[in-house]
Amino acid sequence: MRKVLVLTGDGINSENELALAFSRQGASVTKVHVNLLLSQPSMLRSYDLLALPGGFSFGDEIRSGKILAEKMREVLSSALADFRARDGRIIGICNGFQVLAQLGVFDDGERSFTLAENDHRTFIDKWTKLSVTDNRSPWFQNLTGDLFLPIRHREGRIVARGELNPVLSYEENVNGSKDRMAGVTDRSGNVLGLMPHPEVACFSFLHPFKDGAEENAAKVTRLFINGLA
Repeated sequence: MRKVLVLTGDGINSENELALAFSRQGASVTKVHVNLLLSQPSMLRSYDLLALPGGFSFGDEIRSGKILAEKMREVLSSALADFRARDGRIIGICNGFQVLAQLGVFDDGERSFTLAENDHRTFIDKWTKLSVTDNRSPWFQNLTGDLFLPIRHREGRIVARGELNPVLSYEENVNGSKDRMAGVTDRSGNVLGLMPHPEVACFSFLHPFKDGAEENAAKVTRLFINGLA
């Protein structure tokens, strides 16, 4: 049984939905407060997957994800490196993606991109259509075509100065993100960051449409199945 650590506390607010998405697929899920993980970095050795949910960690002071990223960099750098070296999976959603981007985990510490304010400078909250652009990552095995997922962010525009590994793209240019990118992985494919929220789209009754809701929910669920494979 795969063991999943879902980070919580200090402004994170989507931990329950993310924990449920993994536990429904048979994972052993533990929600761990940020402070506990920072005080005991070695606990990562007991887990196969680290999940950083959405929310507003530390109230988005300075910029979204910045403070939590710096805390993690100071204390968890070695533990995270060991975790990744043994093929540990990581997923960061929305604010979690912002944290991972600030940490530079997608390009071995050399930050080649950031998540900036949307080009329209407003918070966006709606369901949107996305395309799977690369299914070589373990997270996207057997996933092709389109997905419909909710987005809710003000700082989700990917601004890059180097090459990325995009896996999801917006059909509509909702925030000015480079090449309409909505999600990327690191070179190994094990680390996934995305702005849309798949954890709240695993049940068809939550979808704002009827036609195709069951199929879409099944495809979204496949993302979590893959993450645990």
